[in-house]
Amino acid sequence: MSLLTRVLKSLRPAPPKSPPPRVAAVFAPPYPAAGWWHDDPAEQLRNYRSWVYAAVNAIAQEAARQRPFLYRNTGQAEHEMAALPHTHPLCRLIDRPNPWLTPWELWYLTVVYLELTGNAFWYAAPRTAGDARLAAPGELWVIPTPWVRIVPDRHEYVKAYQVAAPGVPAEEFGPDEIIHLKYPNPLDPHYGLSPLQANALTVDANTELLKSRYQTFLAGSRPGVVLQTEQTLTDQTVARLEDKLTAKFSGRDNWHRPLVLEQGLKASPWTLTPAEMDFLNSSRMTRDEILAVFRVPPPITGVVENMGLGADIWFGARVMFCEGTIQPKLDLIGQSLTRDLGRRYGQDVAVSFPDCSPRNLDQRRKDDELDAKLGLRTFNEIRKARGLDPFPDPRFDRPILPAELRDTAGERRTADDADGPSR
Repeated sequence: MSLLTRVLKSLRPAPPKSPPPRVAAVFAPPYPAAGWWHDDPAEQLRNYRSWVYAAVNAIAQEAARQRPFLYRNTGQAEHEMAALPHTHPLCRLIDRPNPWLTPWELWYLTVVYLELTGNAFWYAAPRTAGDARLAAPGELWVIPTPWVRIVPDRHEYVKAYQVAAPGVPAEEFGPDEIIHLKYPNPLDPHYGLSPLQANALTVDANTELLKSRYQTFLAGSRPGVVLQTEQTLTDQTVARLEDKLTAKFSGRDNWHRPLVLEQGLKASPWTLTPAEMDFLNSSRMTRDEILAVFRVPPPITGVVENMGLGADIWFGARVMFCEGTIQPKLDLIGQSLTRDLGRRYGQDVAVSFPDCSPRNLDQRRKDDELDAKLGLRTFNEIRKARGLDPFPDPRFDRPILPAELRDTAGERRTADDADGPSR
């Protein structure tokens, strides 16, 4: 060892000695560290309460209202997306996932698992024809996330999914039997990351605040007034004063009566310290942080602090909620189902969700009005976009032309009709 190395080693501070296990246990906190359930799906589901429930329930209910659009994608334009008939096997599967689950419940549970755990697993029960197993599934079942463990594979990415229901031995399912929906996780390519996991500390803080408030009410309210005196009072005197004040001033009809004191007694109100006031105000702060991480505006959860604006607040919150929160999640689910479910029915079969923004209806009407003025659309095209049957009269398949162009176009059509037979 060189001289320089020995000198540097002597100057290096010695590492702190860890206390003996028995001493360390004395100073260890009697409760787990905040956010300890970050990687435990079962504990994540147990946090589905309070403001987490308010936010996730609002997201899941709104997503469950949306109906997926199933189509064959033959091009990039809207008119090149041919909707699948309602008799198509994929449409029937989405409309009737299984005998015990409605479509609304399917989407609701899926979004709840995504928001709480970052993962949602569907079991695509295979159909059989005799002894042959068909590629298209016959039923869809939602598997609770805590039951599933992914078995990675070096070449196939996922080798299998192990499903272990409580009290039942684990069973392996192939990648073609499980549809895995997940939120992207920069730390793990196999498991998703939920907003709840990203906000674990705030959720725990909110839980502790609720427990503290409950304990306060359980222990009873603090006294409203403090009596002070320099004299030494006996227990009998203290009990007599308490009983007399309670009998004279308790109840809503007596709270305003004047308090007359004697024998050197002084009364002062019992007030909260600044630290206690900050403790109470932090409940609102944790609420706002939880709603913010789930991207749910407070009016969506029923919290309206300015009733004067009325419907404007609700409409603005709905626009923010649908465009900034619900639609990105629906787009992710649609693309994942296109890859893992739609491709089983054909390479051009796709799943998507129409734009759910409440501004769509007004914008669509404005677009129809503008297209009609410019002659860009026909009556039947507008009717088809609104889900109405087209008129059989061929005149309704002609563009809606402005008044100044209508006569010229009519003369041109008349001339073409007259020249047609001679050609």
